[in-house]
Amino acid sequence: MIPWRLTFSGIRDYEPTQLDLSGKDDHVMITGPNGAGKSTITFCMGAVLYSSKVDIEGLKSRNLPEQQTWRGKISLLFKNEGAMKIDAPTYIQFSLHIVQEPGQPIKKEFFIYAGEEIDQWETPIKFTSGDRFNNFTAYKKALEQKYKIDPDLFYLIWYQQEVNQFAVMNPEERFRIFSEMHGIDQVQRNWEESMEKLKDTKETLGSAEVNMKHKKQLLSLSKNALDRFLDNKKRLESGAKLYIESLLQLEVHYKKEKEQFEDIIEQTRSEMEEEQDQLAAKENEREQIKLELKERKRENEELAQRIEAEEEKENQLAQTIKENEATISGLEKELAVILEQRQYIRRTEEEVQNELEALNRDQKETTEFFDLVKNRIDEVSGEWQSVVEEITRLKQEIQVDNEAAVIHQERLATYTSSYVVQNSIERLEKELKENRNEHIDIERRLAELSEELKQLEQNRDLSERQIDSLNFFKMKRIQAYPLRELVELDEQAKLKDEHLFDAIKYTIFFEGKSIKPPNDLYHVPLMKLIPDRSVTHLPSLHLKIKSGIGTKEHLAMKALWWIEQLFAQGEVRIENGILVDSLGYRGRQEKDRFILSAKALLARKQVVIQQLKSAQEDKIKLSDRMEHSTKTLQELNSIIHRVKESEAFMTLEEERRLRLEKLAEKTERKELLESEQKELDVKKEKGIHQKIEQENCLNELKKEEQFYQELGQMSDKYEKLHSLRERTASDRNDLDEQKQRNKELEQQEEALDSKIRKLERKGSGIQDKIDSVHDGIRVKEKQLQRRQEDLELNKEQMIKCIQELNEMKGLVSEIYDECTSELTGGHLLTITKLLHNRELGKTKFDRARSEDGIDPAAEANYETIKEEYDRLANEYNRTKLLLEQDTERAQDLKNKLEITINMRVLEIQQRFKMYMNEFQFEGDVSWESYEDRRQRTLFKLYIKARKEGHKGALEDVSVKARGGKVGKGVSGGEESLSSLLFALALLQNLQTTPGFIVLDEFDSALDENRKVKVFDLYVKQLQRKLIILTPKSHESTYHNRFSKAFIVKHDPTIPKSNVVGIVKT
Repeated sequence: MIPWRLTFSGIRDYEPTQLDLSGKDDHVMITGPNGAGKSTITFCMGAVLYSSKVDIEGLKSRNLPEQQTWRGKISLLFKNEGAMKIDAPTYIQFSLHIVQEPGQPIKKEFFIYAGEEIDQWETPIKFTSGDRFNNFTAYKKALEQKYKIDPDLFYLIWYQQEVNQFAVMNPEERFRIFSEMHGIDQVQRNWEESMEKLKDTKETLGSAEVNMKHKKQLLSLSKNALDRFLDNKKRLESGAKLYIESLLQLEVHYKKEKEQFEDIIEQTRSEMEEEQDQLAAKENEREQIKLELKERKRENEELAQRIEAEEEKENQLAQTIKENEATISGLEKELAVILEQRQYIRRTEEEVQNELEALNRDQKETTEFFDLVKNRIDEVSGEWQSVVEEITRLKQEIQVDNEAAVIHQERLATYTSSYVVQNSIERLEKELKENRNEHIDIERRLAELSEELKQLEQNRDLSERQIDSLNFFKMKRIQAYPLRELVELDEQAKLKDEHLFDAIKYTIFFEGKSIKPPNDLYHVPLMKLIPDRSVTHLPSLHLKIKSGIGTKEHLAMKALWWIEQLFAQGEVRIENGILVDSLGYRGRQEKDRFILSAKALLARKQVVIQQLKSAQEDKIKLSDRMEHSTKTLQELNSIIHRVKESEAFMTLEEERRLRLEKLAEKTERKELLESEQKELDVKKEKGIHQKIEQENCLNELKKEEQFYQELGQMSDKYEKLHSLRERTASDRNDLDEQKQRNKELEQQEEALDSKIRKLERKGSGIQDKIDSVHDGIRVKEKQLQRRQEDLELNKEQMIKCIQELNEMKGLVSEIYDECTSELTGGHLLTITKLLHNRELGKTKFDRARSEDGIDPAAEANYETIKEEYDRLANEYNRTKLLLEQDTERAQDLKNKLEITINMRVLEIQQRFKMYMNEFQFEGDVSWESYEDRRQRTLFKLYIKARKEGHKGALEDVSVKARGGKVGKGVSGGEESLSSLLFALALLQNLQTTPGFIVLDEFDSALDENRKVKVFDLYVKQLQRKLIILTPKSHESTYHNRFSKAFIVKHDPTIPKSNVVGIVKT
């Protein structure tokens, strides 16, 4: 199987590419600069052959937009010829199709094409991850079994840095690969499995021994449990027997006692029936008396109602007589008073009427006069009150004016006027505004100086525009660097030498291709800078890359190369510190400062510290002045409106004079009102006396007028008095007759009450007899209840006894049957003794039954444990015998492993020594095994080399100085040579002979002479097609050994990779 053609598309930055690898014995070279993408070709080969070492996602271009679908395709064509020709058509092509939608996992599909002509295939076979039969595992098996291709197992493809891997890898890893390639790993696994089995057998033996000892202890404990069980069984039987015998005798006792209780109950019930008959007769007699008593009480109630009605009539007649007598007495008195009043009358009836009319007119006039006086008094009083309040108010205002005048005069004497105060305020505000502006300037200056000092302490010195640019790139997540962080003046430079770079020393370099700059500083894309050589120092310009920048060194080299181009007298150049191009000139980018040397930074730092100290002192002084001005301004602002109030107060002098005059007028009016008020009070008093006299005269005239009216009614009263006297005499006769009737009814009531009392006494006597019979019945009932309770208790005790017997019969039926058969009708024990024996037997039985730690299965357990102990003892003996067998087998496998390793190592050692001798080196291959702390057996394979003629012991090529030091071990070329020759010895020793091999960076560490010899040795020994990837340029003697060559190019500005083929002529 010979590689014939490789095609791929959608892989990293490559265009669709095809490489012609045809020719059975034609060797192919693939070359190009570092980073051009040569190794990607080997990754494509490994990916299409399903190598586990290739990550498919690594083939995706980093420049592919996130929202674009990735589609990749790789095809590797083989020609079926050579030493490993298989039963298949002439041409076989393996293809891999890759699709990844945005945000989705990668989808892969493998295809196998076959045909007698290229690109004229039979039906292809498709392999996908979800297919039941044609899946990726089936593809891998088809490659290994049918097409005899396994890139990982047979080392068909040596990827980047794998050529030198045997020299640098750990001896343990080296042995692992060696054992896998020669099938030793299977023998090693068999031995390791035997050792694991031996270990397991030892552990099993130890476990069996522990188990046997443990079972022996359990057997001893089981014997103790058996002894306790037998003792408990003995106590259980004796306690049960005493308990059952006591219960059986108690059962006989309770049966006899039950019969006695039943006889007593029957006799008591008979006596109660006789007393019930007596009770019924007495109750019948009592009911007869109750009926007669009820009838008599009904008659008594009717008689009482009749008496009540008659007494009501008697009371009504008495009341009528009383009222008539009172009316008669009143009429007699009225007639006597009229006659007596006649002697006091002085006027005739006509005179009385005339004087009443005249008096009514006088009263009306007096009332009108009195009302006028009263209204005037109210008016005067209201006006007087108003005047008094006005006087009080005026006095208070005058007092306030006098006090305020003193304050305002003092204030004006202090501040002169509001105009003067306002001028002072405006002056202070102007000073404060100027001070604040100055303070802001100082604060800004302090911030700038502090930030600059902070940068200087961090060995940084950035301008404002540089800071803006760096923040701009930081927001866009693009790494950017000021020029001074990449380069610096060398030790021989003077400060003035920095003037050469004034036009560019504030330049910003960024890791990108293009950007819209945020300001007019130079912004240089590092990805577009492709130096033609490595530059670290420009002595003519006294400029070098900055020390201690670590991983940024390659960026500094680009920046230094860029600066060198500006001094190369090109179209864009620097002359005397001025940037010159075809359109004009440009001077320095920022103010004149030195930033490219440590001395300049130190001097600038001292200046900044002094300026910072001076600015802080100015800030303190200015703050003190501002504080004093602010306090004064606050005081004037708070007093100016008061000064204006004082000025306004002094302008109101006329108002204060008018207020004094008004107070005098109001005081005079108050005195006049008080004089008038006294006169009105006299008139009011006179009117009151006149009204009283008129009222007395009116009362006298009214009495005389009433006398003449009463005198006219006297004849009617005489007639009424005569009629009342006759009616009263008739009512007295009716009253005497009613009293006689009421007396007779009361006598009938007394006789009926006497009969009722006799019946009640008789009923009471019968009730006493009935209660006596009831008491006797209740006594009998209590006796009957007690006997019944005794009987129930007897039944419960007997039932409990029977239940306990049944329970014991269920628990210990054999002992129960034994006790029932031995029970006789002889002398029974007392109830106390029986109860005692029952409790004693029950307690003994229960304690034995509930005793802790008694195992009912003690006998069976003892037998079981004894059998288990015997089994474990037999197992221990068998395991001991098996351990001896496993030990012998493990030793045999170890001997076989050591013999196999020695044979393979000896074969490789001979070839390795022979190959190393051709290059004037002594070589050796050896191995060793040892156990680590975990008792694991580890193997190491050593590759040792030494130049011929050198003394000292041979050392493994992977030995290096510790702690990051150098000076120990072989050189890089010797390391690569030994690794290549060891790999050749390994490949020579394989059972398979593939038709090709791919070697990446095959000759990267070899000189021109050695790489030719190594190549010729590989061709001679392997006898197969070689595909070599190399970054180096080569002489014609080396080129002539290849039939085809491909050059890989990469343009990072596009970005784009392509392959150019060169055919030997």
